[in-house]
Amino acid sequence: MSTIEITRLYTKDAENILEIFSSAFENYPLMQFLFEDTYKQSIKYMIKTMFDEASMVDNLLLGAFLEGKLQGVAFIAPPKNTEKTESNNNTESTNTASEEQFATAIGKEAMIRIEAYSNLKNANKPSSPHFYINALGVHPQSQGKGIGSALLSQIHQMSEEDSNSQGVALDTQTSDNVSYYQRFGYRVSTTAKLENVENWFMFRLN
Repeated sequence: MSTIEITRLYTKDAENILEIFSSAFENYPLMQFLFEDTYKQSIKYMIKTMFDEASMVDNLLLGAFLEGKLQGVAFIAPPKNTEKTESNNNTESTNTASEEQFATAIGKEAMIRIEAYSNLKNANKPSSPHFYINALGVHPQSQGKGIGSALLSQIHQMSEEDSNSQGVALDTQTSDNVSYYQRFGYRVSTTAKLENVENWFMFRLN
């Protein structure tokens, strides 16, 4: 069996990350809701914004390599970036240059939908300090090879070794994913609809 290596990702990996996320989430309900028919264009700007956030506010981009090739990616916020504070819910907070470029590129209506999703996510986050998996994607050709499991195991270990973290939270928009995450100890905390998209908010206690 080939060994899966988990490492932190950097700007040089941007093209491979784009390939994985764009293919993994192409028909995903949340992405269809947020970007509609501009998905392929908008995902490029979203990846750039993710990189800028990872470098500026200590969010993490983790990659899973199989036989030396990147096959899975997870974008994670550590406990200090997931706490519920007034600043998290302040929609008038200062945007970074990357966020402004992203907003310009995808248009006002898409930004309104993203803000609605962000508000819903913030409202359903656990109150205790935690890691939050903002996105986890595996290339369709490599699904079923343990890559998602390896990424989750690494994130769980990070949470368990962090004295400030009480667990790992995430949200998903398909019932199949709910069943998948339940196998790793996650439980559904709440559910909520965003127009016609069902959202399951899940938490795994350390």
